[in-house]
Amino acid sequence: MTNDLILTSRHVVQPENRDDAKPIRIKWFYAKDEPSDWISIGQDDLIWTGEKNLDAALIRCQRPESLRKFPFGRLTERKPTDGERWQSTGFARANKRDDVREPGQFGGTLRTMAEGDSFFEVIEDAEPTAEDQWKGVSGMPVFVGSEILGVVKHVPQNFSHKKLEAVPSWRLRQDEGFRKALGLDEHERLESARQLLHNLLEKSNEVVGDLTSALPGNPSGLDQVIEQLLAHQPLESLFHLALSIQEKRRNKKDRNGEKVARDLVLAILPAIHDAVIVSDVRRRKSDANEYLIALPTELRTLAEIIMAGTDRRAARLRPPPPKAKGYFPAGELNLPEPPESGRDADGKQFAKDWHTHLVDVFGKGDADFHREFRMYLKERFIQSDMRSRSTGDAEEKLRQSIAGELKYLVETERLTYYFIAEISTNSEVAKQQEAMLAQLKTDFPSLVFLRLAGGKGLHVERRRYRPLCDLLSEDSESNR
Repeated sequence: MTNDLILTSRHVVQPENRDDAKPIRIKWFYAKDEPSDWISIGQDDLIWTGEKNLDAALIRCQRPESLRKFPFGRLTERKPTDGERWQSTGFARANKRDDVREPGQFGGTLRTMAEGDSFFEVIEDAEPTAEDQWKGVSGMPVFVGSEILGVVKHVPQNFSHKKLEAVPSWRLRQDEGFRKALGLDEHERLESARQLLHNLLEKSNEVVGDLTSALPGNPSGLDQVIEQLLAHQPLESLFHLALSIQEKRRNKKDRNGEKVARDLVLAILPAIHDAVIVSDVRRRKSDANEYLIALPTELRTLAEIIMAGTDRRAARLRPPPPKAKGYFPAGELNLPEPPESGRDADGKQFAKDWHTHLVDVFGKGDADFHREFRMYLKERFIQSDMRSRSTGDAEEKLRQSIAGELKYLVETERLTYYFIAEISTNSEVAKQQEAMLAQLKTDFPSLVFLRLAGGKGLHVERRRYRPLCDLLSEDSESNR
């Protein structure tokens, strides 16, 4: 689930009549570059176990460095849909070869579940010939796309070995201890969002009136309006609501109301984004050893929404180009952006030149990238009259100043700057790139380096967030 947490079935690590003298041991099957020895896990590393029908457990175990480039699975909050296709890999006895359990590929269809059920049913297309051939499959994740809908816990009898039962992810996320272990306590994120929305809506009584009329149940008062906005409603409903209010305010020549309608969405999206993803990135971004964090998206726009969630702030997106339709902008904190001493009037060409240059140097795995990136940060964050000191330790003092400024912005203004790296498919170049990022993370611990690792697919993400482009585009049109 994270770089140091594994999710499995409770009965795997706490079977009946367990001999506590025998340790829990874990082996990373595909960690080819790691020692093949099993890793012993102490009782203190069993940090959470579900109770009663919640047959699941979280174990603390560091993920090998060689596997950290792969994105994590995401525990979804939704319920399974009848007939959905699922897939997974597990260590069933049926895949035993020469006394070694090889990972086997599984897949089939899902069955829906009633609200009160503690599990849902998973149907396997190619079932083993005997029930005992399923042994070892407990703890296997149930994937639909990149989402984890549950964890296999049991093979029921009398169904020709075709059925499995799985603990649903949404039930795990309801458990207070599980949320705490994964850092999913969303109280602060929601409180920050409530305050942001309160401050925004105080700027426009007209928008508050529009929301009161449009939201179900005609909410009474600002607090009820805010709670409904933060409730789990489909994204398309949120976008439709904001676009309709924006159009209404535009027709009334209410420029302030148009802006508030846009800013509402930019405040809400980070607050309602997948809590597992946001909490994991928040936890990892301050770790000096986490020099490259994989995000489950292909959109820079969505990367900004995730980073805003980690900062507990509104998303800050760059304005789209004039008359651009369907344009997905990057975040304002996505480096590089114009330094205060831009060589052109507004700094845009300077930023473009820097971006082109840095991407080109980084893409080649050029060792100069580390020096060039530090030079860029110096021009971006240090005023010009402080950059030309000639003392022997001047560069180190400037590095400390930049690192201090980045830390200050994180701690006092909740602004985390980040760089999105495109890692080469050439293994040698990739090693050089990662080494440079590791050094930069050491030099500037508050700076975050990200990699867009994909999620549900670019076409799915574009379709889902396309209305946001319209919201930003309409706002941009009104500005001119």
